[in-house]
Amino acid sequence: MAAWPRSALIGGIAAGATVLGAGAAAIWWTGTADSSLCPRALARAAPSTIDDASRLIAVCSAEDFRRRLLTASLPEVVGYRTTELPPAGWLAGESALSRHLSDLGFQYPDDMSFAVLWAAWHRARGLPFDARALAACLHAWNRKMRLWIQSVPPGSQIPAPEFGCATPEEIDKGRHLWPSQ
Repeated sequence: MAAWPRSALIGGIAAGATVLGAGAAAIWWTGTADSSLCPRALARAAPSTIDDASRLIAVCSAEDFRRRLLTASLPEVVGYRTTELPPAGWLAGESALSRHLSDLGFQYPDDMSFAVLWAAWHRARGLPFDARALAACLHAWNRKMRLWIQSVPPGSQIPAPEFGCATPEEIDKGRHLWPSQ
C-alpha cells in the first residue's frame, strides 16, 4: 500500500470540502429538487423591474400561492396579500423596484405592491399587463379619495369613488370618471 504525501492528503481534503461547500450552498439557495433555480427566499432576488418581480412571484412563490394565481380571480389574489408577497424589502426606501414603479407613475407602496401582484397574476395566466394604465387609474382613484376627504364634513362616511382599478375592465369602464389633474 502506497503512502500519500501529507500535502496531497491535505489538498484532497481541501478540494473535497470546497466541492461539498459549493453543493451545500446551491441546495440552500435553491432548495432540493428544484429545477426552476428560484432563490429560496424571494427577497434575495432584489428585482429592479415590475417584470422581474412578477416573474419571481409567478414562478418562485410557494406552491399554494402559484396555484392561487392560476385559479383565483384578480381581486381575490390581491386581497390575499401577505407580508411575504411582495417582500417588503423590494419596495423599501429607494429600492430599484420602487424607483422603477415611481417612474411608471405609482405613488404609494400599497399601490406598488398591488401592481406587482397584478402583474404576477397576468404573467401566470399569459395575459398582457399594462402597468401605466394601472398607475394612471390608481393615481386618479387616490386623487378622488383626497377630494372626497376634503369635501365631506368631519365624522361623515367617505364614499368610495364611482370607478375602480381592480380589473382591466373596470379601468376602461371608469376612465371617463377620473378627476382631471
